[in-house]
Amino acid sequence: MDILVVEDDPDLGDLLCDTLRGAGHEVQLCRDGESGLEAAAEPGRAAVVLDVMLPGFSGFEICQRLREQAVTTPVMMLTCRDGEADIVRGLRLGADDYMAKPFSTAEFLARIDALIRRAGSYARAAPLAAGPVLLDLGARSAACNGRELSLTQREFELLAYLVRNARRAVSRDELLAQVWNDDGTHTTNVVDVYAGYLRRKLAAAGAPDLLRTVRGFGFRIAAGV
Repeated sequence: MDILVVEDDPDLGDLLCDTLRGAGHEVQLCRDGESGLEAAAEPGRAAVVLDVMLPGFSGFEICQRLREQAVTTPVMMLTCRDGEADIVRGLRLGADDYMAKPFSTAEFLARIDALIRRAGSYARAAPLAAGPVLLDLGARSAACNGRELSLTQREFELLAYLVRNARRAVSRDELLAQVWNDDGTHTTNVVDVYAGYLRRKLAAAGAPDLLRTVRGFGFRIAAGV
């Protein structure tokens, strides 16, 4: 499948491309932000791998511009930074996952494959509905009371998982495992952060009571609202 790698380090860029090609993927490599942004916006990409520190546009800027252009291709960000603020920034701008350097090529490949599988399952899935919320998984779009919700990819995935499980409360640990594909890097606090983002957007669309906290456990969708 067609994967774009945007990485200015020659050795790492070549290594990632060789790893992906060895797994049967078609790969294009860009070494700067300007050409990376142009290539990432092309249709038909299975995934985009973005380094954060690039000449020209940074990985953060590329990710933000892609989401502003409604490009929904899964994005994996690579960074030497492992601070929580940088991680949250990347995810908030619409990245689907991140890896802090150094990392193993086996883990990198496993995560890329997981991103592609998840995107493929959304494309084949029927729409989901709960109360006033309607999710089109193929188009990666959401509406509440007929009003479009502007969601990042992670917000969309969190809402989709909760709506899919609207008949029960979902624990923070389950959300971390299923939505973040957690490997022990994140804490459950990130779930609360994103639930807060979602709750504010749902309230603005007229559904302030849809996403509810289950104290000491997790969250649930009040589908009858």
